[in-house]
Amino acid sequence: MVLFSGVGMEALQLAGRTEAKEIIAVEKNPVAAECARRGALILKRNKRLPCARAFERLKFIEGDVNDVLQNNEDSLFEPGSFDRILAPRPKEGNLDGDLGTGDAGVPFLELLVPLLRPDGGECHWYDFCADHEFPTCVRTRNTIEGVCKRLGRQMEVINVANAGSVAKRQFRLCMDFRIFAKTSGS
Repeated sequence: MVLFSGVGMEALQLAGRTEAKEIIAVEKNPVAAECARRGALILKRNKRLPCARAFERLKFIEGDVNDVLQNNEDSLFEPGSFDRILAPRPKEGNLDGDLGTGDAGVPFLELLVPLLRPDGGECHWYDFCADHEFPTCVRTRNTIEGVCKRLGRQMEVINVANAGSVAKRQFRLCMDFRIFAKTSGS
């Protein structure tokens, strides 16, 4: 699943280059969602893709991530149903950064962690940090660990990568993490 998918570039790449059974992309902006649907039509006509039936495995949902995941009208979002979720959390303007005064994406994490397969489901969580926080990104790690703990999950960080600059001394980072069900001794 790709949350906040924009024009669908990640979803289109995943469909065309992986054997994922299904790729679901969620985007609120109607213009971006229309661009994603048009991109999927182009993908449908591409005969040189490494993976067959890419177009058939794509599903674009237009709507606010919170509403779509909470309402679950299509029964697509059952607990534990995703092997992998790509989630570039929206920036909260002045509330983001090393001041740590925003919600740090906790509402989104609370919605997506239960959707991950509890025996090793992975999330590519895009967040923001100041240059002095990178590469440990303790604030982001603590946020994710706190949500996982409240939801009865353990997590391990697989990788942390700088995903580009968003402002002077401010980075977008990608923290890849894996979740597991808590063991009785944990």
